[in-house]
Amino acid sequence: MNNKLKRFISSTVSYHDFSKAVNIAQELNCGIEISRFGRLADIEIDFEKNKKEYKAILADFDNEITLHGFFSNLNIAAKDPLIAQASLKRYYQSFDLAHEFDVSLVVFHTCFNNLLKQQKYKEMFFLKNIEFFNDFIKNFEDAGITATLENVHESNPELIRSIIAAVNSKNFGATIDIGHCNLHSELNISDWIKEYGIMLKHMHFHNNFKDEDSHSSLLEGSINIKEVLLTLKNMHLYPKITFEIFDEKALYDSINYFNSLCDELEIPYE
Repeated sequence: MNNKLKRFISSTVSYHDFSKAVNIAQELNCGIEISRFGRLADIEIDFEKNKKEYKAILADFDNEITLHGFFSNLNIAAKDPLIAQASLKRYYQSFDLAHEFDVSLVVFHTCFNNLLKQQKYKEMFFLKNIEFFNDFIKNFEDAGITATLENVHESNPELIRSIIAAVNSKNFGATIDIGHCNLHSELNISDWIKEYGIMLKHMHFHNNFKDEDSHSSLLEGSINIKEVLLTLKNMHLYPKITFEIFDEKALYDSINYFNSLCDELEIPYE
């Protein structure tokens, strides 16, 4: 059982130079979360080529690796069968990459549309996700990889928590994106953590002023980072922490700030 917060950086800090992102992770002694694999416009023709290039870059990387699964314009619960089929393909490609790169965790968006208020839509979305993940998660169980669902537009943890509970796999858990919580939810982030409890496997750390999904430095926004860390400590939870901050200087400043808070609160990290 891990009793430390493991730190990762998102490769999007160097969007189109994966090698540079890996070097930054090495310098910071962090793991890396592979995000936005290749250019989506070219993904069909470049998938295998990109996979070989990424594998070569990671050959000498000693720290832990996670992966952000494909998410752009996807919806496994889509009524249009072609959209659902394309979404399934990208989800299985995400698992292919996870297996190829020996990652420990893959995070997926739910792609839930919170503008649709009808109860019928929510029920359909829930059931479609249960049907899909009941089968999909078996791949992760066999490979010893954890899959998680991340909040994006969700206003509360209910949908994600219910999907995870219904699938009921030790390889399936939750990711809390604190920036998305701040932007789309009136619930305190500490309440999200308490709602998930031991379901919480992973978190995305960045900040904003509740005006846009800016992925800013932890020092620039309205989220009380110290309170978030204190809640984790009090609940004895040690999720993987990915700094999803896209500006290089802001990333360095954020990790230094995070480290200082953990030291102050006596929270172990690595």
